[in-house]
Amino acid sequence: MIKIGWGTKITILYISFALLIGIMVAMCVNQKIDLVSPDYYQKELVFQTKIDEAKNADALAERISHEITEKNLELFFPKEFSGKMVSGEILFFRPSDASKDYKTTIELNESGQQSIALNNLSKGMYKMQIGWAVDATDYFIEETIVIP
Repeated sequence: MIKIGWGTKITILYISFALLIGIMVAMCVNQKIDLVSPDYYQKELVFQTKIDEAKNADALAERISHEITEKNLELFFPKEFSGKMVSGEILFFRPSDASKDYKTTIELNESGQQSIALNNLSKGMYKMQIGWAVDATDYFIEETIVIP
């Protein structure tokens, strides 16, 4: 049996520790980090407008509702907007992977509904952010949905 002295043991321990730190640094450098959006800090400066738009949406008599069918996500806008010009956009934000985000414009049919094909979205959790304007009033809602 080979006898290892305490000086050799300390050297082996030091080298092992240095290798462990090196491996951890390499793993941290290669970790993919996605911000909420590339212009996160600029959007933070105008956050008060989003709060005001959310208050406008909360004041509505009826909220936007949704239903997930086999092939589509159906959005139902409040009936008080029927016959009015509704403009805006819908963002499906995927917190775990920014490459799976999806954005579309609001294009309601005559009954105040919009259908979004599920093949545009991957399975998993999204934050659905809807910003729209009607009669010079802006509205905003954010809701968490899960695509099966």
